[in-house]
Amino acid sequence: MDRDIDMQDQHKLRRLSAQDAVYTHTHKQPTSMLASLWSWYISWAIPGLGMFSEAYIIFSLGLTKPLQKAMFPTCFKTHDACPEAITHVQNYIQLCGIIAGMLAFGALGDYMGRRWGSRIVASIMLSGTILLTFSPLVPNPATFLNFYIFAATWYGFGVGGEYPMASASAAERSQSDEALRHRRGEQVVLTFSGQGMGNFVNGCVILIMMAWFGMTGPTLDPTKARDVISIQFAVGAAVSVFMVLWRWFKLKESEVWEAEKHDFDEITENELHKGKRYLTLNAFANFWPRLTATSMAWVANDFAFYGNKLFQSTFIALLYPKATEFERMQWTVLNSAVSLMGYFCAAALIDKKWYGRCRMQNVGFLMMFVLFLICGVAFPTLTASEAGLRAFQFLYFFSSFWNQFGPNCTTWLVAAEVFPTDVRGTFQGISAAMGKVGAIIADIVFGYVSTRTTFYMSAAFGLAGALVTWLFLPDTTGLSLDELDRMAKYMLSNEFEHYHGEAVNPKHLSTWERYVLKWHRHYDPEMDRKHKAIQLAKSMGKELSALEKEVLSKC
Repeated sequence: MDRDIDMQDQHKLRRLSAQDAVYTHTHKQPTSMLASLWSWYISWAIPGLGMFSEAYIIFSLGLTKPLQKAMFPTCFKTHDACPEAITHVQNYIQLCGIIAGMLAFGALGDYMGRRWGSRIVASIMLSGTILLTFSPLVPNPATFLNFYIFAATWYGFGVGGEYPMASASAAERSQSDEALRHRRGEQVVLTFSGQGMGNFVNGCVILIMMAWFGMTGPTLDPTKARDVISIQFAVGAAVSVFMVLWRWFKLKESEVWEAEKHDFDEITENELHKGKRYLTLNAFANFWPRLTATSMAWVANDFAFYGNKLFQSTFIALLYPKATEFERMQWTVLNSAVSLMGYFCAAALIDKKWYGRCRMQNVGFLMMFVLFLICGVAFPTLTASEAGLRAFQFLYFFSSFWNQFGPNCTTWLVAAEVFPTDVRGTFQGISAAMGKVGAIIADIVFGYVSTRTTFYMSAAFGLAGALVTWLFLPDTTGLSLDELDRMAKYMLSNEFEHYHGEAVNPKHLSTWERYVLKWHRHYDPEMDRKHKAIQLAKSMGKELSALEKEVLSKC
């Protein structure tokens, strides 16, 4: 009988292995304050180059629209050379490429690993940027438009893959480094802040190039506009070259992914015989409320965020109707700087237990709801006088700040935290892809409704995002990724009722998981501590004591 208990419960004990995972990476202690700052900076700046490139190129679509009109007026103004529908379709065709990349490389990254996934997407992004750099040299307007759309879509396919690769890699890199483990949210958000930096730098480069070519007046020279577009893409290509070289020669594989892959392969071979497909279906069955939270919140965020970015030149023209394109670009750069501060504020507070992920996302969504609603309700007053326009400018800039200091950062982070390692890339890719669906909806709808209506719609999506967050999103602030993987293994082996660890602590569960699924009923820290002690004893080859067998029999 004792032997039967022992053999039966070894299966359960093996699920605890992820909790005590040992990683070889250690954080080298800097020898000076300057070295410490440099080490801290490159720990997130270099991994964030993919998001820098994404924002630099993607958001340039909105910023360079006036330059495109100057370069090919028959294509983008009068539409004699290009069908008007095709000129409008360039934004969401590129977004379709991004969605395809998110779905494809999210799944591939879980299969082939973070390093190879990161290398491939960086190479695609580099080739796409090179194509975009030379696209303005095409002399025929219609040919330029087709070439430009192809290059942007191909680049978008690579960018889509960067989302799950960069997010999962940043979270797992922090988990594998003991010095960074308690600052996981900070590290992931700072990596994501490359997006804000890319947007800011792109605006600065365009502004500098316009000043260099003397394009500060009311009219834009077609040849100079072409040169500005080409040069600003070339700067982005230079960043991509460095990123590709770094990833091919310096990037190491995620230790968290390697450990989980080894563990999963062992489980699949010896026990489950069901493979990756079963794992993914099991994760869908157990984590669909979390997938709903990460996906629908991302839809709500990207509807407002990307919609406003893609139509940024339109909003800036509304705010400054008498300004030249050069002057409007100055205000665009200022808006990007304000937004960038939001990323850093988010990084500073994201790991604080009194604020954390859920509260930051909810507050951000609610602030967007309030600010966009004010813009919609007071739109006639705000646009009727110079004083009103100043207030409008503040509201528009302030909404950008709260978007970054809220859902734009948290949606990227939590989609890499609330799912187990084995499906982290897949589910992050699905969540991000749903977000881009929101961006496509905004891109299509914003082209057919009034500016005032766009603010009402953005406010509605902000409120919807807050409701989804409150209902379905768990707070992973302070929760180890290893502990989440441990819980997932219990689920995978249909032993979830025997899991008593921190991942079912009520503070780490969503409203849905607490009051509908009632996962918190399994939480028992003392029993979990005994289970871990037994697991450690078994891993060291020690015999089970009578007390340990009694504990196991009660499981």
